[in-house]
This record gives sequence, structure tokens and C-alpha cells, in this order.
Amino acid sequence: MRQTGNYLFLLVFLIIAIVMGMTLRNVVMVKILGLSLLFGLCLSAYLITRRRRDQLILLPLGAAALAVYVMLHTSHEPNMLKYLDKALWMGFSGYLILIVFRQIFNAKSIDAQEIYGVISAYLLIGILFSQIFDIVLIIDPAAISFDPKNIAGGVLHGGDVLYFSFVTLATVGYGDMTPGVPVTRAICVLESIVGIMYVAIFIARFVSIHSSRSHQQE
Repeated sequence: MRQTGNYLFLLVFLIIAIVMGMTLRNVVMVKILGLSLLFGLCLSAYLITRRRRDQLILLPLGAAALAVYVMLHTSHEPNMLKYLDKALWMGFSGYLILIVFRQIFNAKSIDAQEIYGVISAYLLIGILFSQIFDIVLIIDPAAISFDPKNIAGGVLHGGDVLYFSFVTLATVGYGDMTPGVPVTRAICVLESIVGIMYVAIFIARFVSIHSSRSHQQE
């Protein structure tokens, strides 16, 4: 008997979080959103998997990420905490993506939950790469080039980096923001490849499962 994760909550939560993350500019509201995002993902992790091993990995990661996020905004030495925050966040979202992959590739049939999961994993990939870009920006603030007239206050915020990541993932094409250094270009190429291959692989997987079921019914 296969386990079916409850991905609808995760999908709705991610969509709301991404939209708010790209539109909010108030510092206090952004901090509240970040805290809510981590808490919501911890809840999503609990709803998605009932496997004890998964929970023993995901929930401590989520709790640690929550603790570091709070410390990040109360500490006088934020740089090291920023790296730790990004690392925990990347590990957490990366493991969520692996859970979706495992479920889809072990599935014998496709229902709504699997589709919600695939979409959620795609959104998580965009968020995951935005964290990588954030780390690069901590090291080199010129890693992403942009026209200050198109960015509020002339300074990149988390929502701007998230927007840049999804533009790259979807291979929409750059306009107001572009890679500024070779490292950023390399990451952008990697994210673009991941985005294209992700869609191709899961379309092929869905077709394979559908064809297999059709043969079984004949």
C-alpha cells in the first residue's frame, strides 16, 4: 500500500507565500512572513509523510531553521547566521523535493495528490535556488545586476531574488535583472537546465504510468 502525501496544503501555502514574498516591502511584515513560511512548511512536512525516518529528518531541520531565523533578527553577528539559515532552509526544502520524487517514481497510478506534489516540488526548486542566489549575494553584492530605477529603494530584497530565480527556472528571459558575475551565470544555467529537465521527466513519467495502466486494462 503506497502512502499518498497531502500536498494540497503545501501547494496553496507555497503559492500564497511566493506572491506575498514578491509584493511585501514592509520589513516587519517580511519577517513575519518568513517565520510563517518556515512554520507552514514544518506543518506541511508533517502532513506529507507519515514515515518516521522522514519526520526525524524534516521536523528537526524545520525546528532548527525556525530557531536560527529568530536568532538572525536578534543577533549582532548576522553573517554567520545567514549562512546557517540558508543551509538549513536548503536542506529542508531539498528533502521535501526528494520525498515528492520518491512518491511519484514509486507510484503505480497518478491522482490529484501526485499532481499537487509535482507542482509543489517545482515551486520549491525555485525557492531553493533563490536561497543559493542569496548566499552568492552575501559574498558578492554585485552578483545580480539590475537597474536601480526598477527596484524599490535601489536595493535587492528577498522578493526580488525570488522573482529572479523563477524567471531563470521558467526560462522566461531576462529584462530588469541579469546575472552579474560568472558564478551567478553558472548557477542560472544550472537552474534553467533543471527547470527544463524537470518538466520533461515528469511528463514522461506520467505518460509511462498512464500507458502502463492502459495495457493492464486491456
